Parts: sequence; C-alpha cells; structure tokens
Amino acid sequence: MRNFLRCAGIGLCILFGSVGYVAAQETHTVRFAPGTTSTTVSGSVDGRQTHDFIIRAQAGQVIRVNMTGSNIVYFNVLPPGSNDEAIFIGSTEGNNFAGTLSVSGAYKIRVYQMRSTARRGERGRFNLAISIDPNSSGGGSGGSGGLRGIAGMDSIRAIDEMSSRGFADVDSFSSGNTQYGIFYSLSRRMCVQLTMADGVVLDARDIKTHPKCR
Repeated sequence: MRNFLRCAGIGLCILFGSVGYVAAQETHTVRFAPGTTSTTVSGSVDGRQTHDFIIRAQAGQVIRVNMTGSNIVYFNVLPPGSNDEAIFIGSTEGNNFAGTLSVSGAYKIRVYQMRSTARRGERGRFNLAISIDPNSSGGGSGGSGGLRGIAGMDSIRAIDEMSSRGFADVDSFSSGNTQYGIFYSLSRRMCVQLTMADGVVLDARDIKTHPKCR
C-alpha cells in the first residue's frame, strides 16, 4: 500500500490511500482555514472506492460544490443521517451543486464512479471546490429565507432548487397559461405555492396550508 497527501491551497490536508483493486470507503472531515469559507480537495477514485467528505452546516446556509477532473467520477450530496438517500445526484444533475440547506448537521459529499467503470477497476481523478455562502443565515425552520431568490427564476430550475432546499413537490395544477406548484417542507413548516407562466416563476409564497401539505 502506498499513501499520498493532498493539501488544499488554504491549508486543508487529506490523506488518501491507494489500495490497488481493493474497494474501500474513505471518510474525511472538511475544515475551512480560519477566516475563510471555502476550500478545495483533490484525489482519485479507484474502482469501487468512494470518498465521503463531511461538512457541518446550519439550516438556511447555502452550500456550493463544484467538481472538475475525470468524466468517470461523480459526486452526490447526502443530508444529515442519510447513508444512501441524496438531495443531489451528480450522475444525472451534473458537476455543480448549490442549495439552501433545510436542516442543520453533517452533510456528506460522496465521490464515486458508476458501476460500469468501477467494475473495470478504472481510476479517475477529481477536484472539489467546496464553499458555504458567508452571507447566508442559519436557523431555517420557516421564514422567507426558504424562498429567497425563487421568484424570477426559470421554472424548471426553480423546481430543482425547491427540491435541493428540502421541499417536496406535492401538487400542481393550471389555469389558462398559468401553472401552480405546491411544495411542502415539514422541517421548515412551510407550504409554498409557486406561480409560473412563460417558463418563469412569477411569485413564490408560503400559503400556510393545503390538503397535501402534511
């Protein structure tokens, strides 16, 4: 076995192990250097190996993750307490994640290969740029912060963003050329209606109650 040490430019160092064909799951804690809110980590994924990067954040904060490197490597974002259910799946959603967190706790950024290349034992290198928006606020059970930036957004992007913020799409209906979407978040205690027309969100508001917001 041989090990190599990767150090981010602002002082984050992570030890990765190269273990040949043996599958392994590596867990690393992401820490920001004093006075900073971003960092970059680098490494490689060998076959079925996965890397979990743990980052602690508060509800209402915005976390951003950008991946570059080999096109066989992806990342998911998992909420606190989850080991498999993700709020973002890189293999279908791309290499960039930005979302307002619905609950406080330890989030996992899981780096992996798809089964087809993992079975062949391929190696893929990656770089992750991770940041927390210093202007976002903690404490996210309710309040207009859960809807910040939604009005005026592209409709499809807004629906994805609501999901990343912890809202479930519970109902939809239309009237003429206007579409309405109902989204519910138990943790935030919010029942939200999006009003959309011509592919744009015209209005986003907490309507407090709806038969399917439960």
